Amino acid sequence: MNILLFVIDTLRADHLSCYGYFRNTSPKIDQLANDGVLFEDHFASGVPTGPGFTSIITGMYPINHEFYITPWNIPNSYQLDDNVLVLAEILWESGYVTAAFDNLVNFRSRMKQFIRGYEYYINVTRSANYLHHHIWADLVNRKLLPWIEEHKNEQFFLFVHYWDPHTPYNQPESYQEIFKHKKGDLSDLEVRKAKAGYEYVPGWGKTDQIAEGKEAKWGMTIPGEKYAKELSIDMYDGEIAYVDDRLGQVIEKMKEEDLYDDTLIIVTSDHGENLGQHGMWGHGGVYDPVIYVPLIMVYPDGLPKRKRVKGFAQQVDIPTTIFEMADVSVESVMERMKAYIRKTGYPAYSKEIKGFTDGMNLLNLIEGKNIRDYVVAETGTVYSVKGAGDTIEAKVLGIRTIRNYEWKLITYTNGKKELYNIQDDPMEICNLANERPDILEELNESLNSWIASNLKGRADPICRPPVPSI
Repeated sequence: MNILLFVIDTLRADHLSCYGYFRNTSPKIDQLANDGVLFEDHFASGVPTGPGFTSIITGMYPINHEFYITPWNIPNSYQLDDNVLVLAEILWESGYVTAAFDNLVNFRSRMKQFIRGYEYYINVTRSANYLHHHIWADLVNRKLLPWIEEHKNEQFFLFVHYWDPHTPYNQPESYQEIFKHKKGDLSDLEVRKAKAGYEYVPGWGKTDQIAEGKEAKWGMTIPGEKYAKELSIDMYDGEIAYVDDRLGQVIEKMKEEDLYDDTLIIVTSDHGENLGQHGMWGHGGVYDPVIYVPLIMVYPDGLPKRKRVKGFAQQVDIPTTIFEMADVSVESVMERMKAYIRKTGYPAYSKEIKGFTDGMNLLNLIEGKNIRDYVVAETGTVYSVKGAGDTIEAKVLGIRTIRNYEWKLITYTNGKKELYNIQDDPMEICNLANERPDILEELNESLNSWIASNLKGRADPICRPPVPSI
């Protein structure tokens, strides 16, 4: 069995047609969903990019892998613990040819966990400069499609990172014109009435708070490339349509090379995007627009088709499920690595190898078994950076949420709390923290119990500064 893991950056589940979106943004991904399993209730474990990707490759919540940062602009930030193994390392040690088409290493602080374990790490940026989210899907496929053809006779694990639909919106012009909402007119949108009393558009927000688009100011751009002139949901959806088409090219290549039926294909995202909701455009916070992300799994030789699965799933479950389906023993790999460390003369260090402690086997969920009663998502937000050079000081605000099917609690390390009835208030507008202290106390107790069971006496790492104060 081959493994092909697509992580489409900044992709909200509720902007895909197969997740019920009213626009036809994702015909290729929709077809994949028809060929496999779609998880209706999949949430990020950590957000945004740094924590999200790290949870996907370690099978651990940020509280355990301790990587809460996305150091795109801060040099010499802390790194993932070398003792925490990652997905590619386990698969490489198990006989897979491993390859990544990615450029997360191009952040200002070079995040080395994203290159560990790869026999082939193809940096699609074509530059050592600090370029990352400007890279569009065609640049990935230009390297990816020939690689598939060249390695079709090997058992491989492929990690493919598409930056679209992350800003800046630099998709081809035809995809900048594909969706056109008339500002101020709701007739081309799907309007619903929440039990909380307001009208809203799924994926857009409360009707009187919709971000109608504004002039885009992208800052740094790549000379010669054409960027969208507008920051709008139309442009975001156009980016999704574009990356959907390019993902479809890869699927067609897999079929041409007779690889499709014996390949586990996974489509997911690291985080979503606020798109103007809660007064934010990007991916700050842990509101549902940021933490509700897609998960689709296709394996024609081993998974059911056209199956939609209810029940909470999270990013940490992805490696656990891959290992189960690939018949890979993480314990055996770890023991071999520990034995090698002991032979080097440092036996104490062998005890520290760890990873993949938090995930559940999604095959159980597919079979109709409940694997968790709630989800937890975390982020550490850098809110203050002072100084320069060797005197940088950064402060972090930690945010966690615990969410079940009816209620959602958000807690901040500065003491602030928000409580939402998700069934009545799907846009998270009405903070009921003061009105329902009983529910707040119940969820807060569950969250504190979750935190304590994970820390096991350790200090909470959520507010760890990205760089030490000097």
